[in-house]
Parts: sequence; C-alpha cells; structure tokens
Amino acid sequence: MSVLTALFVVGILCVRSHCAPTPQKTPLSIIFPGEIRSNMSDVEMAEKYLHNFGYLALEQGSDSHVSIRKALAHMQRKLGLHETGDLDQETMDAMRAPRCGVPDIGNFNTFEGELKWDHNDITYRVQNYSPDLDPEVIDDAFVRAFDVWSQVTPLTFTRIYNGVPDIDILFGSDNHGDPYPFDGKDGLLAHAYPPGPGVQGDAHFDDDEFWTLGTGVVVKTRFGNADGALCNFPFIFESQSYSTCTSAGRSDGLPWCGTTSNYDQDKKYGFCPSELLYTYGGNSNGEPCVFPFTFLGDSYSGCTKEGRSDGYRWCSTTANYDTDGKYAFCPNRGYSLFLVAAHEFGHALGLEHSDIQDALMYPMYKYISDFQLHSDDVQGIQYLYGPKQGPGPKPPGPTKKPSTTTTKKPTTTTTTASTTTTTASIDPVDPTQDACNVKVFDAIAELQGDLHFFKDGLYWKVPAKSQGPPKAPLRIADTWPALPDNIDTAFQDPATKKIFFFAGRKFWQYTGSSVLGPRGIEKLGLDKDVQAVMGAIPRNNGKVLLFNGEKYWRMDVKAQTVDKDYPKNTDEEFAGVPTDFHDVFLYEGKYHFCQDRFFWRMTWRKQVDRVGYIKYDLLRCPEH
Repeated sequence: MSVLTALFVVGILCVRSHCAPTPQKTPLSIIFPGEIRSNMSDVEMAEKYLHNFGYLALEQGSDSHVSIRKALAHMQRKLGLHETGDLDQETMDAMRAPRCGVPDIGNFNTFEGELKWDHNDITYRVQNYSPDLDPEVIDDAFVRAFDVWSQVTPLTFTRIYNGVPDIDILFGSDNHGDPYPFDGKDGLLAHAYPPGPGVQGDAHFDDDEFWTLGTGVVVKTRFGNADGALCNFPFIFESQSYSTCTSAGRSDGLPWCGTTSNYDQDKKYGFCPSELLYTYGGNSNGEPCVFPFTFLGDSYSGCTKEGRSDGYRWCSTTANYDTDGKYAFCPNRGYSLFLVAAHEFGHALGLEHSDIQDALMYPMYKYISDFQLHSDDVQGIQYLYGPKQGPGPKPPGPTKKPSTTTTKKPTTTTTTASTTTTTASIDPVDPTQDACNVKVFDAIAELQGDLHFFKDGLYWKVPAKSQGPPKAPLRIADTWPALPDNIDTAFQDPATKKIFFFAGRKFWQYTGSSVLGPRGIEKLGLDKDVQAVMGAIPRNNGKVLLFNGEKYWRMDVKAQTVDKDYPKNTDEEFAGVPTDFHDVFLYEGKYHFCQDRFFWRMTWRKQVDRVGYIKYDLLRCPEH
C-alpha cells in the first residue's frame, strides 16, 4: 500500500492569536472587531502545549516542572522533528499545526488495560451533523473512514439508530460534554477515546472547524442552473476535461464547474465557493468581498493575510475597511472529514499516535489526495485484531436475507402468459465486460430471487448466495426482446411474479416470456409532467410504490392504477435519504435508495440503517 497521510494530532493546539502583525509601514497592531488578542508569549504557549499533550508534567512529590528543554527534545523526537531541545521555528510551526486532541504521551482519561474491543462487529451511531456538509456526504465520509480499518482486519461496522453503540459520533464546540473542550477554529480538530464502556470508544469532532473533503472535489455549487448540485469531476467543457473548478469561458473570473460529466452536452453548471460570491465568519453575515478595498491606507484587489497572525485569508466587505471595519474570511479548503475520522476511529479501536509522519495515526493533520494506509497503521491494527480473513466481500448487515426459492419456476394468475423464462438458454456477452467497472447503473432490481444490474443494453445477475461479482453480462434484448437498451427501474410483483419495466414515459409487463406493452405511464394515472419512474418498491398486499424524485405514488398492481391521495412527498415519508436518487428498489426486505456510487438502506420502520457502496456491498466486487 502506498503512503497514507492523513495526519492529525491529539492534543490541544496552541492558543491562537487572533490579531496579526500589521503591514510594515505602521507599528500599530490590529485587533479585528469581535476578536480578542492573546498576550501569550511563545514560551508560555510552548509550555501549555507540552503540558496538554503529555510531554511536560509535574514531578512526583514536587511543584517544579521537569526541564522544558528535555520536554521539547521528547516532543521533537516523538513527532519526527530535528531533536535540538530548543524552541526553534520548526518546533513552533509544529505546535501551531492543526491536530488531533488526544495526548501523544500518557493516558487520555481512561487509556488503560487492553485497548481493544472484545467483539468484531462494531456498532456506531451518528448523533448530529455539521452544517458544512450535507448529511449524506458526512455519512459517506464515516462509512469510508470505517472501511479503512475493515479492509485490513476482521472488523465490521454497523450503524444503529437506537440503543447503546460502541462508538458514538458527535459534532460539538468548546465544552461539549466531556472533560476535554475544543479550542475554536483550527488547533484541535477532533478527539476520540479508546475502546470500553460509556464515553470510551466515542469520537468527537470540533464543530467550529470548516469541514470538507479536503480537496474541493466534492463542492456544493451556488447559483447557476443546477439547484445547488455537487460538482461532477472530471467534467467536459469545450471538449477539454476539468478536474477542478475553473473560470474558463467567463469574463468575470468566477470559478464554476459542471454538475454532470459533460457540460457541452447537458449545460448544467454551478458556481464554486469563492470570495466573489460569499464569505464566512467575521462580522459581515456572509456578504461577498468588495475589491479593491482599502486597509491601513493601502489598496487590495484580492484576499490577504496582512494584519493577521493566524494566516487566515480575509477581505473587506465594503470598499474601505479603515472607515467601516467590515470584514470576513475567504473560503478555504477546510479539513477532510474522511481523513480526520479515519484517524479518530483508529483511536476508538485502540491505536495510539504514531511517530511516523506518513502514517494515518501521526498526530498532525496533512491532506494527501492518494490515500493508502501506511504499513505502520496496518501492523498496529492487526496486532490488536489480526488480519482480514479471505478476499470475500464485506459481511451483510444485521438483517438476514428472507428465504427465497430460485429453482422453482414462477407461477402466474394470467392464463395468456407462459410461466417459463428464457434466461437459462441465453449465451453471455463478452466476459471482458466487467460490471465492477460501471460507475452508475441504469437500474437495479431483485428479479426471480437474483439481484439484476442493468446498463446500456446489458445486465448482470448476482445470485443470492454469491460470494463474488457476476461474470459475463447478458443482453437485455435476448431475455426481454421488447425492452429498450436503457431502462429506469423494474420490479417483480411477489404475488403474480409478473415483472414490470419502466423507461421514460413507457412501461412493459412481462409474464414469463410473454409481454404486454409498451404502454404509456399515463395509463397508470401518473401526471403528464412525470417524465420517468425512477424507482419501485413492491409490497405484499398487491401494491407497489413508484418513485420520481421528490414525489411517489402507490399503485394497485391488479388494477394498474395509482391510488387516490397520491402523489406524496418522498422526504416526508422517507426522511434521511437523498431525493436526487436515480433508483429505488427492494432487496433483502429493505428499501434501497441509490445516488451515484452509494446506496441508503432503509428498514420497514423507515429508519436508515446503512449507507454503503453499490460496487462492494451489492455487486460484491473485490476491494483493492
């Protein structure tokens, strides 16, 4: 595995100074409105840091401190710095760096005994969310962070919504309910406790931080014509590929992105976070920067760090800061919630900090785009839990699959349709067509006991007891000749075994190899403004729920008409799932809502109990 570098440090960062050195033309020091200036010297700050992170402690039976020089040398050695024992610039920079809140030396409240869980199926609960990211993005970051550790150990991680979890996750500020308060923006990013009962095993994230995924790749746009959709990277503009926001094609310099893979074709776009659009913090309520602006008599045409000791980029939100005192901070890249969470979950599993700077468990935060777990992290976690057994897919969730019979031919109440199917005699397509390479499927459905994945005229089947991905695909036209290459959704009625397919404003009904259709969905009673049915959940009472983004309908399968009092709002009945899904289906007795590469699994009680990967958890592709 290549070097992983999500570097965080457990401990309290130095108390940061909110005032900053002023431009050299004036000896005056600026204190921004609403901020408090710190008078702490470098030595005082260093002493506080060394004490907070376990390097400096009171000698037993004495009121005097151990040698600061000795403590500095210990810290430098522990963090892989040049060991001088002096409070040099490299050491000061390290003390100012954002880090994890767990001490590098000594106990963190209850770091004693065997720091590991006595079971492998670890449960977790998300108590609340940061306003910086959409809940589904946060859920995905946590799923991927846990997956870092499950890929190399026998551990599995299951989200619960009730009861007592092993790992409780929350966002909090300052004094947030435990003995270790956060320190505001930057500094301490998060902390976690080692395995055990009560607060032990829990992970806390500082809500004063600006949480992102660290790269700007997942960017929620503003304005444009995509209703705040996320950027899609890479995207095509004027036949060129862009992997970041760009100002190409604009005379005003505003950064923008395509929200689909091809702007030339779809014309969907939004504007990326920019000081020309909005700001945060300060005293201007998110107003955009005004350029140029005057500060201490000088003119600035962009964001600046002048006047601040903390290195934050800021701007004036009026033309003259000197007279108006209005300012705000310019958008930054923030901290990768995924990387910080992966580090903190390492603590929650029993790992301490590493002195290897490229290891995930190194205390300081640093973003690296090509994330791979370092061998030091692997050796540490496998020492506690052992290596992962076998190459198989991740274990299933807590609910077992309902029993199904796949060898029995389906029966039907319709006398005009054959009860035989044609799939058994269909020859597969070129086996090099690998389902694991498909980014987003047209539709997914459980038909005749097998999970089917449809894409561009092909489909793959994953049998119920399969331990790996499907082999070669089959052609839709060979099995269901009447269907188009691209379908939107499908379902099988449990009672009659009839299979319904939807594509655009048309639908087909198959009974064995006999087909009825295509017919228009207006025959079902759907409004003319419904352009497609994007998902279907069959019920055992002869009903099926048909979804189209924000709305859903209940249809009587026998009468083939939607019931009165419909449509209803999806987010009211199915809270916690994205409304911009591209498919909904029933599998293993639970509802699955798909968005991009991910799915949200919901119980019949309408509780989301898992967010997972379509590729690994449903298609069962191997994890690399």
